[in-house]
Amino acid sequence: MSAFWSKSKGSFFTQFHSGNPWLHAGIFVFVLSLLCLLTNTSFHVMGVDISEFASLFYGLAPLLLRDLGGVLLSAYSFFLAALILFLGPEFMDWKKGERISPLRIYSILFSVLFLLFCHSVSKYPQVYGEFFYYRHTWALGFLYFITDHFPPWVFSSLLGIFLGLQVGRSFFSLWQTKQYRSLIEYLVFIILFYLFHLSGLFLGIFALCFLYSKDFLLITPAIVSKDPSAIGETGSWKLTGVFRSKKDLALASALLFAFGISIFVHHDFQKGPSSPQFPIAKKSKEFNVLILAADSIREDKLGFIQGNKDLTPNIDALAKDSVVFLDHHTTIPRTFPAWADLLTGRYSFEHGIQDMFPDREDRSKLGVSIPTLPSFLSETHRTAVVSSFAGDIFPRANWGFQEIHAPNFSAETLTQQRTIESQVFFLPVLTGSFFGGGEYLSSIRSLPTLGDDSRILSDLDPIFDRKGKPFFAVYFSSVTHFPYSPPYPFYKDGTDPNYYGPSKYFRFVDPSNSEKPDAREQEQIRKIYQASLKSFDHAVGEIIARLKERDLYDKTLILLTSDHGESLFEEDHSHGHGEHLRGEGVTKVPLLLKYPKSFSGQKAGNFKGITSSLDVFPTVLSVLETDSKPDLGGKDLSHLPTGGDWAEDRTVYSETGIWFSDRGDHFFQKDRIRYPNILELHTIDPEDGNSVTVSDSYAKETVLFSKHRMIQDRSRKLIYVPGPEGVKYLCYDRKKDPWNTHPLPNGACADLKSRLEILLLNSGKWKKAGEYFLPKTGS
Repeated sequence: MSAFWSKSKGSFFTQFHSGNPWLHAGIFVFVLSLLCLLTNTSFHVMGVDISEFASLFYGLAPLLLRDLGGVLLSAYSFFLAALILFLGPEFMDWKKGERISPLRIYSILFSVLFLLFCHSVSKYPQVYGEFFYYRHTWALGFLYFITDHFPPWVFSSLLGIFLGLQVGRSFFSLWQTKQYRSLIEYLVFIILFYLFHLSGLFLGIFALCFLYSKDFLLITPAIVSKDPSAIGETGSWKLTGVFRSKKDLALASALLFAFGISIFVHHDFQKGPSSPQFPIAKKSKEFNVLILAADSIREDKLGFIQGNKDLTPNIDALAKDSVVFLDHHTTIPRTFPAWADLLTGRYSFEHGIQDMFPDREDRSKLGVSIPTLPSFLSETHRTAVVSSFAGDIFPRANWGFQEIHAPNFSAETLTQQRTIESQVFFLPVLTGSFFGGGEYLSSIRSLPTLGDDSRILSDLDPIFDRKGKPFFAVYFSSVTHFPYSPPYPFYKDGTDPNYYGPSKYFRFVDPSNSEKPDAREQEQIRKIYQASLKSFDHAVGEIIARLKERDLYDKTLILLTSDHGESLFEEDHSHGHGEHLRGEGVTKVPLLLKYPKSFSGQKAGNFKGITSSLDVFPTVLSVLETDSKPDLGGKDLSHLPTGGDWAEDRTVYSETGIWFSDRGDHFFQKDRIRYPNILELHTIDPEDGNSVTVSDSYAKETVLFSKHRMIQDRSRKLIYVPGPEGVKYLCYDRKKDPWNTHPLPNGACADLKSRLEILLLNSGKWKKAGEYFLPKTGS
């Protein structure tokens, strides 16, 4: 054994001193990864300290180790290929037995990494928020120096110059020494490396490095090899690389097989929708339908609402072509159930998805016995959804989309996220700082700090370009969801350049922290939110331009809306969404309807009557004039009454989501029935793709029983608040008291109380026990 170790040690040092790029790239990646693990691993998730729940992660150790292996292999593949690329002819000389200085190798690797890191930090400072603000505050000066003084293009330009000089030097050297075959091989290596990098195929990059190192990369022109025998009967091309042994051939075959597998695994192949148990549309108008949405948009933050043309110019332009609904509300301020309500036209207690973590039983009706818009239109339209991290709800249920371009949410996603975030040295590659691409790991789309719309806009192009049936598409942006992630230059737009507090580039939400920021930080949070909204507005402009380029704008019904709003420290409301129903900010969201040119109804103007997200389903079907329509509770908004309001006193309903934390001193945490922290309630179902769900029947019933519920009309709002000591009803004047800080006598909302009771009891899903509404089991 000692002889073996002695021989291995000798071989290692021999290879080290010879400048073996394979060895040094491995040392580089391993040392950096180990340093990151030791100095960058924490139990802060989106700014929330979950160290008391550390034991929950021990059971995920196999997944964490697997993810770490994936990060190491993909990082190794990239940095090895980059090193080969920058070494050029020196790598070829090394293959012939010449030495490369290890100092030169590490100079190249660290130079490339430094430029990539600076570019990524300048473009996406939010991605490095935990790194700088929670783990390495000593380095904040470097963060501010980069973001204050250097736009991202500076570092990409320096990297491009560095790469150009190295590649140019390599081409000149190979041409001058008449190594034409090596020149062509080097060119092919560059092209394939970049194509694999853009596609995120790290196994392809690894296989490419191996084949390039072994000299059997390509077919080259016979004239280049100056071998007359190379010219065959059918042409002048011949395989000049040689498999030196069966071992080489077997290894190359294995690598190519792994590359093929990587192509398959890299793409998210979604299951087709289950066979619906309801009639679907067989005929409709040949209109496209496009729902443009972003998470957490407040209607009052749009430019045309505020009278500020610089805030959201593209949305404002769309509004001029649209019917604008000025009093539109979501049914629930949490993403998953809000989208379920919108796309089914039914309340959460009817379709079963009532919180953010539905189990298989909760999801079982969606698209099967309960029609969704995409499932109902599946024969008349091509259906697709495009989203980033906030859209991780779409792969988790049977919505009826034929194409899903969105990340999944599961225990595996969470562990890969934590691994990616800890390996800070590789984040610049994953965020596309090496001239784009770099999505080697699927969970990079799931990072809450990476909501940049430019990363997903291209997914819309094939949807727009495909011929045949019209499309029904949902585009759901994540950039406006906290922690907010406007990329450069948007995070500089309107924010205070002299503010250097913890919310300079992003804002995490910790519902258990009741400490209110000072006035200056609150203003910065509002500004970074507004910057995120402007980033989404830019994406809207890009999408509209692409529709017009393809002559699709006039043929498309466009809806712009949101799943819910956001509290931004108004009055005593703190920050976030889903926890309460007070104030206009949490449920009031935009709704713009831009009709196709040939639509015969009202095409532009404002409507001030109160509307609900349940109205979207019947409105779309009415515009499309489908041959059948399911029985829905919402209103058709395509044909509105004259006068800009409803003739009747219409009411709409909303409810709270699941509460994530069981502690804190906010007003909504004092006035509620408590249940354990979400980390204690959740379970991981290995038979359901390691989904994270709340599946315990008692826990699910407690969540439903504890919800606050609201009904409102054009001027009043009534909130039902169950507590351990009884039920409170809070009545507010929406016009005089928009942030709901001064309750009216309950008698002022007596009719609303009756309407709320009728709505819930007539659904067949609820029963009364005293003043409490209790969910009916098995319904």
